[in-house]
Amino acid sequence: MTITSLEPQKNRKNRVSIFVDGEFAFGLSLDALALLGLKKGDSVTAEQLAHWRETAIYDEAKTAAFTMLTRRIHSEKEVREKLRKKKFPAEVIEKVIARLYEMNLLNDSQFAGALVRDRLKRTPIGKSALKSKLLQKGVAKETIDAVLNGTDLKSEELCAKAAEKKLKSLSKEPDPNKRKQKLAQFLARRGFDWETIRTTLRTLNL
Repeated sequence: MTITSLEPQKNRKNRVSIFVDGEFAFGLSLDALALLGLKKGDSVTAEQLAHWRETAIYDEAKTAAFTMLTRRIHSEKEVREKLRKKKFPAEVIEKVIARLYEMNLLNDSQFAGALVRDRLKRTPIGKSALKSKLLQKGVAKETIDAVLNGTDLKSEELCAKAAEKKLKSLSKEPDPNKRKQKLAQFLARRGFDWETIRTTLRTLNL
């Protein structure tokens, strides 16, 4: 068997299609191609072809993970799930995950910190809502606790901000007690603890 052609992929400029005896064999990134040193005219054994195909699958999975992480920071669970959806074998996913950790491209503590900062910037929410969101993302409880305990969540300030905004939509409620109850329930759903909610209600004279 012989490598008969190396052709750039039309829709993926950083990848090349490798043809053996005139038929497509596998695709590689330019970096992987340079590492393997493949070129047109090289003789290929069945064992080499099998090995290169395995390398190609790992290379494609790694490239997919890199693409995800250049768009935004991800948790380990998110990367795993997206690679599974792309039908990569479990052993390949494990190898990619290990490589990402080696390169410090995966770090659930950094991911949790970034998510917390982003959520607090966009929406006034409390600690329990943040914790729930991070658990959904697959971040370990110990990591979540460390990040949240090390972050100034400005709970009372954010709770007051959320309450003031919600009160505008509750202005049509004629019963003061019901208005207070609805506001407290809303703030609880936003993840604020009851002590912070009570402080906010007192501050608002409710």
